[in-house]
Amino acid sequence: MFHRLLVPVDFSICSKNSLKLAVDFAAKNRATLTVLNVYSVTRVQTSSEALIKDDLINNLKGYDEEIPGLKSIDHTFEVEFGLEADIIIDRSAEHDLIVMGTRGEHNVIDKLVGSVSLRVIEHSKIPVLVIPEHLHQISFEKLVFAADFKRIEHMSSLDNLRELALTYDSELHLLNVNESPEYITNEEGDEAMELHYFFKDVNHAFFLSESKDIKQGIVDYTNEKGINILALMPRKHTFLQSLFHHSTSGEIAMHLESALLTFHE
Repeated sequence: MFHRLLVPVDFSICSKNSLKLAVDFAAKNRATLTVLNVYSVTRVQTSSEALIKDDLINNLKGYDEEIPGLKSIDHTFEVEFGLEADIIIDRSAEHDLIVMGTRGEHNVIDKLVGSVSLRVIEHSKIPVLVIPEHLHQISFEKLVFAADFKRIEHMSSLDNLRELALTYDSELHLLNVNESPEYITNEEGDEAMELHYFFKDVNHAFFLSESKDIKQGIVDYTNEKGINILALMPRKHTFLQSLFHHSTSGEIAMHLESALLTFHE
């Protein structure tokens, strides 16, 4: 499952919080951590890269004392120079999961996820766990997977979600939101059965919810049911991908109270 975690930090309260939660996750799953700080090449440098890197590494080492449990986890501190999202995406090839904090003052999707997190979600080939800054504890007791009941070409794309649910003995909600939930096509029904068989050894159930605004419907369901993790697979040409596209997200309020787990087909 997830044994090598990449945790980008920028010394903000938000990223420190995500590192704390990543430490808890790593302890449960016997995972290793790479704590990465990216120094932006757009900044004005008054010192050599070597001096800057040494200074940042020393700052990162301060987390050993600040964050309970970090010392007991196999971890490394690293600093790289470049564009933050590009470096994170590049380094993700060596890991199983990216854990990122994000600021979300106004709870709009672009601001909730943030421009760096958004680019990472769109281009990373590994799952990304996005943790809003207000979330100081993370539980896997209840997971919801927003499914559009369209054919998933490779069901193995869901392996990590299945293993996560089994590891934590989670209650998995397979959620479909649409304008007319009473009308499910034969094709959609077949795909629902595929999901049912795939998750047969997981405590799961299907839930259909009616909403003209599918994106808001997902968020409302997640909050109302006390869901801890919202899992999305933003596939091309579906409403799920539109959740992470600047041109379509607009002013849609995303009052998420949960963490967001994204993975690609």
